[in-house]
Amino acid sequence: MNSITYKVLSKADYGHKPKEPLDWRSKNSAEPVVSQPIPSCAAASSITTIVCTGGNWSTGLFDVCSDKTVCACGSLCCLCLECSLASRYGECFCFPLLLGSTLALRVGTRERHKIRGTLCEDWMAVHCCWPFAVCQIAREMKRRPIFQVYEAHASPPPPAVQGSLV
Repeated sequence: MNSITYKVLSKADYGHKPKEPLDWRSKNSAEPVVSQPIPSCAAASSITTIVCTGGNWSTGLFDVCSDKTVCACGSLCCLCLECSLASRYGECFCFPLLLGSTLALRVGTRERHKIRGTLCEDWMAVHCCWPFAVCQIAREMKRRPIFQVYEAHASPPPPAVQGSLV
C-alpha cells in the first residue's frame, strides 16, 4: 500500500523540502479512519442571539397615522403596498392577487413574531378592514426584524461504530 503524506508550507518553506512529513492516517494503520477531526475551539463555541418577539401588535389596526409613509402608500394604492410586503416576505410579487393571500400574510406575520391573536381575529381584520390590515402588517414588518435568529451549539461527533467502513 502506498502512502502519501502532505504538509502545508509557509512562505519560509518555499523552495525547501519539508523536514518531517505529516502522517494523516489513523494511529493504527490497519484500522480505517471513521470520524473527522474537530478543532478544540469548535466544540466549546456557541452562538446566542436574542430576538424580541411576542406580545401584541406594535400598533393597533386603526393607528394609520403612526407611520406616515405606510399611511400614504396604503391610502393611495393598498394593493401595491401588499405586493411590496409579499416580496419582502419572500413570496412572489403577484401573491396578493390570489384569494386569501392577505389572510396568509397576516397569519404568517403573527406566527413569525409570536404575536397574540386568533385566526378568527385575523379573518375579521382582513375581510372587514382590508386596507387597515395591510397597513398594520406593513408597520409590523418595519418595526420588527424580518429574519429569525436561532441559538446554535456545536455538538460532539457521533461515536465511532465498530466494524463499519465509512
